[in-house]
This record gives sequence, structure tokens and C-alpha cells, in this order.
Amino acid sequence: MRRILGASAVFAMLAMGMAGGVANAAGETEGTEVAPLVSSTVLINEVSTRGVNGQLDEVVELRNVSSQPQDISGYTIRIYSSANIQTDTIVLPAGTVLQPKGTAGQYAVLVGPNFSGAIADQTYVIPFTLSGVDGIQTTGGLSLHNLAATKLDGVAFSNAVLTPREGQAAIPETATTDLLNASNTRNILSTDTDNNRQDFSLQLRSAGQ
Repeated sequence: MRRILGASAVFAMLAMGMAGGVANAAGETEGTEVAPLVSSTVLINEVSTRGVNGQLDEVVELRNVSSQPQDISGYTIRIYSSANIQTDTIVLPAGTVLQPKGTAGQYAVLVGPNFSGAIADQTYVIPFTLSGVDGIQTTGGLSLHNLAATKLDGVAFSNAVLTPREGQAAIPETATTDLLNASNTRNILSTDTDNNRQDFSLQLRSAGQ
């Protein structure tokens, strides 16, 4: 079960984000884009773009939310900068078959070079290294694509990152959330409404859990 950050910590982070104007700065527009249908197979379930070990203390968790195994071998994760430019691509290795929701092996956990923390389900732990010194930018984004290059899911941490974003951007992490061991995570049901701000919230890291 996910451990949710205390209300006071969440409110403090929300206030900080609003004061800094990062998540919903003046002048940013949400825009209109052609979005995929709400994900019914595999989605991006948790993302941390930074942590106590710095900018490369990163984790991306994928989850199979269907009742059937999902072979995601060769699927790609596209990484976007805060300027909405694709900077990197992660290719998922052969043999990555996520098991049905609620069973062991339902997660794939991708970890950056300086990842800190535990991984509950270690069936698929996939290390990655990106070309930029910042890894996944704090106000960037990422999207998941199948073998046909169809976008299955996406999340962005700034409204300016149009391509991966769905609805309004999720709240970006900061130096303060690093100390709280936070990440952007869906609820325990992995609810997907195609609105990042609604679907993701800052919670304690829970990779593979």
C-alpha cells in the first residue's frame, strides 16, 4: 500500500510550487492536443526526476493495469526537455512481459545511475542512463510508446511540455521534496483520467509496490 505524504508536507510543497510559478506559471497555456484513450494496458505509474542523491536519483515505474500479461519488449520511453524537445529514448529490453495487475511481475522499474531507495517487486529492474547531465529534467516529461510508435501514456511536469503532457501538468519535484523522499505517483488503483495533475500527486517513493 502506498504511503501518502502528510497533509502539511503536501500543502507546503503546493505553496512552494505556486510561489515559484513552476507548475502553472503565468503565460503557460494548457493547449489542446490529440490524446490517446485512457490507458487500459500499461501506463506510467510513478516518476521521480531527482532525489537525495541529486538530479540522477531517478526512477520510472511502469504498471500493467490489465488482467492479461503484456509483452512490452521493444517499447520505448521518450524523454522531453522543459522546452518540449525530445532528448532521449529508452528502449525496453527483450523478455519484458508484465504480469496481470495485482500479481508479482506487474511492474517494470527503471532506475537512474544514482537511484536511492528500495524496490519491492524486483522482477523487472532496468537501469538507464540518459545523455544529459540532468537526466529527466525536473520540468520536462516522458511518454510511453508501443512497437507501432503509438503513444500509450505520458506525463509532464510543466504545461509547456506539450507532447507528453495529458491535461494539466503534474507538480514538479524540488529540493524540499528530495528530503521527503517524494515522487509523482498515481493512487493505489493506478487511476488514469488523462489529466496529469489529477492522476499524479507527490507521495513517498514506492517503486515496485
